[in-house]
Amino acid sequence: MITATQTSQELAVKTAIFCTISLSALLSLSAFAKPFEQKQLSDLNINIKNIPRLKGDVGTAEVEISLLANAAQWQLEQAPFKVVRLPANTTQLSHTFSQLPAGRYALFAFFDANNNQKLDEDWLGIPKEAFAFSGMTPSLDQELNFIQASFIVSEKEQSKTLPLIEMNE
Repeated sequence: MITATQTSQELAVKTAIFCTISLSALLSLSAFAKPFEQKQLSDLNINIKNIPRLKGDVGTAEVEISLLANAAQWQLEQAPFKVVRLPANTTQLSHTFSQLPAGRYALFAFFDANNNQKLDEDWLGIPKEAFAFSGMTPSLDQELNFIQASFIVSEKEQSKTLPLIEMNE
């Protein structure tokens, strides 16, 4: 405690001692601190099922898989976090998005039968090509938002399966 009788020189000495002790304590605590760890990354394995078979030339058909990292990407206001297009020459395929940071993601996939790089719709807006979202129920009775469709990718490897559905069968 500082009293009125202490000189400024005494006060300076006490302040220096206090700062030295505090600095020593801080440095000794940091010596026991956990070393810096780089954030763990994870792999996300995607399995697409129920890919339609085309009659004739199937060499042009592809499946597009979009990994979405936020609501703006979900609502098509931003480009997807990652996109991959794969040849659709079997009824199922797999792809791994590697080295993903932990976080919330959603998936959208569709069968691009004519390889025009978009999900074709009829005049009512009903998809003409098979598609799937993560979090989608088979009945399609609700409109999904990003939170409902999303899932958490943690620091361990995960898998998601998306069965494509066709509205115009």
